[in-house]
Amino acid sequence: MTNIFSLDWYFISLLFFIGLYCMLVSRNMLRQIIGLEIMSKSCLLAIILSGVATNNVNLAQAIAITMILIEVVVVAIGLSVLIKAYRITGSIDLWKLSKLKG
Repeated sequence: MTNIFSLDWYFISLLFFIGLYCMLVSRNMLRQIIGLEIMSKSCLLAIILSGVATNNVNLAQAIAITMILIEVVVVAIGLSVLIKAYRITGSIDLWKLSKLKG
C-alpha cells in the first residue's frame, strides 16, 4: 500500500515547493497570492491522501472543506490589500509598499 502512495507524496511535496518558490522569488503581490494558493492546494491534497491512507476519508473531507473556506477568506483579504496598494502606489511590487509608512 505504501508504494501506491509514494508517488503521490512526491507530487504533493513538489507542488508545495513550487508554491514556496513562487512566494520567495517574486516581488509581485499577485504572484505571491498564487504561490499561496498552490501551497494550500498541496496541503489539501495531503489531507485527503492522509484520510485515504488511514481509512478516515470523512474527517479528511470535513477538514478540507473547512480549509477551503478559510482559504477563500485569506485570498479575498489579500486581493483587497493588493487593490488598495495599487491605488496608493500605482504598482503591485512589494518593495514599493515602503511608501505606505508614514
